[in-house]
Amino acid sequence: MVETTRTAVSLAPRLSPMTSAASGLVLVAPTGVSSALADRFAALLGWRLLPPLPSAGEAPEQQLQALLACPGDWLQPLAVPAAQDLGAASCWAELLGAWRLPTCLLVSDAERCDGVARSQVILLQHYRVPLLGVIQCGGTWRAEERRRDGLPWLGTLCEDRGELGLEADLELRRCLESRLGPARLQ
Repeated sequence: MVETTRTAVSLAPRLSPMTSAASGLVLVAPTGVSSALADRFAALLGWRLLPPLPSAGEAPEQQLQALLACPGDWLQPLAVPAAQDLGAASCWAELLGAWRLPTCLLVSDAERCDGVARSQVILLQHYRVPLLGVIQCGGTWRAEERRRDGLPWLGTLCEDRGELGLEADLELRRCLESRLGPARLQ
């Protein structure tokens, strides 16, 4: 395990421990990010949505290197689980941590209830991924209960497109703004 971490870190750019040259955000989910969720989140932020990773023909390290050259604010969904095995590097989570790419975790209400959200946060923390927070997708959002979970919740991507949905979207934007800085969300 230690040996694969050294390999992944050596493939990453030389950055200080809490910085990244990336001007975007990676989205991960326990089973991979769906295109519908990625579209909704990109629209909420007003950011450019990139094609999902992994893409065919390039090594994962090359794909992450390309992100550093992407101009403007972008959103990069990971279409596979962050824990998916990669061979030389143990998994995508290890590479995201080595490259210091800011990341948000999307989980369904069922995954939250089953403890999958907690295990995914632990995985990302283990590999020192700069996790901005967790976003619940679907289900009923109960802010007071989420605070008791002890996870870094940002809010919910509400399925309701009415007044409650707009309020939830605004609250999620405010939380992201507090983590990213106001200049990043326009």
